[in-house]
Amino acid sequence: KAGSKIRLIFNNNDDMTHNVVITLPGAADEVANLALQLGLKGSQMNFVPSTPKVLYHTALLQPNSSESIYFVAPSKPGEYMFICSYPGHGSVMRGVLKVVK
Repeated sequence: KAGSKIRLIFNNNDDMTHNVVITLPGAADEVANLALQLGLKGSQMNFVPSTPKVLYHTALLQPNSSESIYFVAPSKPGEYMFICSYPGHGSVMRGVLKVVK
């Protein structure tokens, strides 16, 4: 629900590093491409580019680790994409956070 307090728990049960990056509607592909362009700075930045199109994100988590983040859902209803912005992952590791009135 718009404006709700959210606790997102990300459990990385994979054998690779991953993160969760929540973007503005329609910005997931752009954010994934910006993360790829970080190059050598990417790991220092958790592969999260500095752009207002990123709303919330976890750190880049190692295998078998977890992190909780807390945020307030956007006030504007819509479909907010989330991706793993680790290079090459953003095109298939994605989902939708649906914000309703």
